[in-house]
Amino acid sequence: MRLSISLLIIMSLFLGGCQMSDDNQTTDPEKVNAEELPKVRAFENEFTRGFLQSIEETRNGYYPFLSGTGNYKMDFPADGIIGEAGYSLQEGSESYLIGNTSGEIEGEIVIKYYQFMKNEFKDSSLQTLNDLYDRPLEFEEKKLDGRSINIAFFEDEIGNQIVVGFIQNTKDSGAVEVDYTFQCKESNSDCTKRIEDKKKDIENWMETITFLNKNNSD
Repeated sequence: MRLSISLLIIMSLFLGGCQMSDDNQTTDPEKVNAEELPKVRAFENEFTRGFLQSIEETRNGYYPFLSGTGNYKMDFPADGIIGEAGYSLQEGSESYLIGNTSGEIEGEIVIKYYQFMKNEFKDSSLQTLNDLYDRPLEFEEKKLDGRSINIAFFEDEIGNQIVVGFIQNTKDSGAVEVDYTFQCKESNSDCTKRIEDKKKDIENWMETITFLNKNNSD
């Protein structure tokens, strides 16, 4: 009887240890085995993988991304790749291009971060974007915790769909500019619906851009 009880105790400790090991299993892309990485373009590209914080999705089709500045985070598309040659990181700024092809939609995202931009100068920043695109952009604003998001949509002269976003830190300085250009791979009757669905997806994605303020626990 004593032997049986001792055996049960040993088995219980062994199983508990295995469970603890599973619970503490790392999800850091830099620490997991290559065969455990998600089979998506973002993880297949070594440079892009360096920005991703976990092999677990934040939501369907997206993974957690941390800026090279360490000042903001966002969801990153599984089928996106950051162009290493065009990546720029300097004191107080960062810029890069994400090639993003998904299903029948192909596009690219240009992201620029500026540490010096302050909320009180947001209107001036939006006017600068109007001047840059040489047209009046009809921005729609949404205020979220610690940031405001301004988004405008238009179609350029060759039929590309353009989404311009400006995400301003409202607790500290810092802002992210987004230029998301996309189009259907083939023009057909479903293209219009795909475009509208993509616009909504882009809006939802921009809301995941969150600033990491030094004096806050965001």
